[in-house]
Amino acid sequence: MIPKRIALVGPVASGKSTLAAAIAAHTNLPHIDLDNLFWGPDWTPVASHVFHTRLADALAADTWIADGNYGGEAAEILLSRAELVIWLDLPLRICLPRLVWRSLVRAATRQELFAGNRESFRHLLSPDSILRWGPAHHHRHRRRWESRLAPDRACGLPIVRLDHPAAVTARLRSLGLIALKEA
Repeated sequence: MIPKRIALVGPVASGKSTLAAAIAAHTNLPHIDLDNLFWGPDWTPVASHVFHTRLADALAADTWIADGNYGGEAAEILLSRAELVIWLDLPLRICLPRLVWRSLVRAATRQELFAGNRESFRHLLSPDSILRWGPAHHHRHRRRWESRLAPDRACGLPIVRLDHPAAVTARLRSLGLIALKEA
């Protein structure tokens, strides 16, 4: 039986949103991208209480797949409602080339992301660029999820930990979360 509420977590550029979209398409679960709830215009985060309210409201639904990499209260809200956690625990050597490629494509195409925000080449060169932030926080986020999703802290919540790209498709197919042609 496919879980009705799935949390998909992992580092920047691990493939969370792409995988969540594939699972949503196969299972008909509504897709909630936590970045859409977090970001305001001009790459400004919304106030913490606004984000937590948005998150709690979105996750109050009976069915969803939600992807993001937020800790603290946001993680607690997400995990308290989830029936399954998929943790993309991919190494930096996998995520970094993906991040660079994704960011360059987004900047070149001026793809709209969250709250009308777009990556630009100028933004990618700034001190607060995702190209700097993602690698700088990769290992810290991995330690946070490793601690939070440890068996003694997960309170019986089923966790699928995927630490190599080749394992993702096969494992999620075995759970009925993606079709043979997806991911």
